Amino acid sequence: MKVLFAWMALNLCSLFSVWGGETAYLFSYFINDSKDGLHLAYSYDGLTWTPLNGGKSYLTPAVGKDKLMRDPSICQSPDGTFHMVWTSSWTDRIIGYASSRDLIHWSEQQAIPVMMHEPAAHNCWAPELYYDEPTQTYYIFWATTIPGRHKKVATSESEKAESSDVLCYD
Repeated sequence: MKVLFAWMALNLCSLFSVWGGETAYLFSYFINDSKDGLHLAYSYDGLTWTPLNGGKSYLTPAVGKDKLMRDPSICQSPDGTFHMVWTSSWTDRIIGYASSRDLIHWSEQQAIPVMMHEPAAHNCWAPELYYDEPTQTYYIFWATTIPGRHKKVATSESEKAESSDVLCYD
């Protein structure tokens, strides 16, 4: 369980230098029905978290059929710009996107269509944004439900992990 928690913490938050030169973890999250928008919290130890902005949202969702902001994933580019993707609907085939220089003032939100070629796709959930410095390439990973496909699943009792082949899109 400790290994799982450590993995989750590393994948859900980022390390940033903050006021006074101290280093802190930054955590992006949503609350309740996810219509409130982007919330941020910080921690110096990864265990005790303090909401920023008095617990109020920094950005209200404006794209997607349901106008949700679930699973926000933020990464910082080499030029200092923060890029964010998020789940924008329960049943849309799009992902929300916005950028910011300061995590307070955000660009106009955009809907990124990611599964339009797959008419049976039910959703696009939990996108994760990653910047690969050696190749200077951004990657977005997400989960999609396509009935009757991709049923390979690994559990804690599995002897080896199996998954479907990775599909790449331009």
